[in-house]
Amino acid sequence: MTSIVINVKYNVSSSFTIEVDTDWNVWKVKGEISKRIKLPPEEIQLIFTGCVLKNDATLKDVSICNCTVIHAFQQKPLEVTAKSNRDVHHFFVYCKEQCQSLSPGKLRVKCANCCEGHIVLQREPENFDDVMKTGTILCECKSEGCQGNLQTAQFYFKCASHSSEFDTAPVLRHIRPNTKNIECLTCSTVSSPLLVFPCDKSHVMCIECFRSYGIVRLNDRMFIEDENHGYSLPCPVGCENSLLQDAHHFYLLGEEQYERYKRFGTEEYVLQNNGVLCPFPGCGAGILIEDSCKQVVCHNCRFEFCRQCLNSYHGSSECRPQLLEDNTQGYQVDEDRELRARWDQESLATIEEISKPCPGCCTKTERDGGCMHMHCSRCQMEWCWLCDREWNRECQGNHWFG
Repeated sequence: MTSIVINVKYNVSSSFTIEVDTDWNVWKVKGEISKRIKLPPEEIQLIFTGCVLKNDATLKDVSICNCTVIHAFQQKPLEVTAKSNRDVHHFFVYCKEQCQSLSPGKLRVKCANCCEGHIVLQREPENFDDVMKTGTILCECKSEGCQGNLQTAQFYFKCASHSSEFDTAPVLRHIRPNTKNIECLTCSTVSSPLLVFPCDKSHVMCIECFRSYGIVRLNDRMFIEDENHGYSLPCPVGCENSLLQDAHHFYLLGEEQYERYKRFGTEEYVLQNNGVLCPFPGCGAGILIEDSCKQVVCHNCRFEFCRQCLNSYHGSSECRPQLLEDNTQGYQVDEDRELRARWDQESLATIEEISKPCPGCCTKTERDGGCMHMHCSRCQMEWCWLCDREWNRECQGNHWFG
């Protein structure tokens, strides 16, 4: 065996060295590290060259040598015991009418023709596209008005805090319960629910950090006007194709900030149609003007400026360089936190996410697709993948798919 010394970084301000043997496996190294940071080994994860190290890998196998730097972080193990379905909400809405806040949501379905709920679906929903796009799923309606004919199934969401079946609330499709105990991209805390960006790496942020991120970007006017998704925000890491796909998520910024968001979105439309924004500090109002106009007076603050250089209007004198300082700063993300804030990390997946035993007969079952409604081929039990209990109406309303 060969003894080496490796450097262990734990959090931003803590680092230390330990002596190990190259024939040790990662689990044994975690045992040594746990003595220093006072955490049980099963809650410690190690990162080297951007990958989470598996417990059975030896240091020699992963090319760790003398003076190598590895990163340690806390990752509490997921519980695989049955959960109360009252506590497992997979859908979240913004309740505008009564709660005026982010709330657990329930999924409901009715016939689009007669609005009755006496229907039999041709198939169950597996993702948000199934329930958000009209006409994706058909149903056989049993009400007298439809007489058993095939109709379009109309899905809708409601706030779980209210008893009325007819109230509706906008669903926030990027908000999820933190069932994987993933750290926030910005603050490294583990909280639930959280926002998952639609990028390839599925980076996550806690709700408070998303609110701060949104307000900072709004202050700097760094939202992006997109043809498909409107005035939106991308993943702060800079991932491609990561714009939030629904403007309702910006209700989370608060009422005052949401009003600013709507105003700035309108002004961005002005810019895209050859308008200008007032350059006076603290104003930024959008102004539509004719192509030939050079002297502009802001309707909001009355600042008079030149359309070409955006400085104070200077008559026939030549334009001078823009004097207003660009104080926009990028949203900084720590590299280590970025690695730990990914929703889909194959190396952190557990057996629970790959296969589960049927609660009735313990037959191993793999889930194929997004539907949580499972059917055991051996004992014929209908059960919920998320709750590990018999399928019921609460499961259907709280987490039909995901």
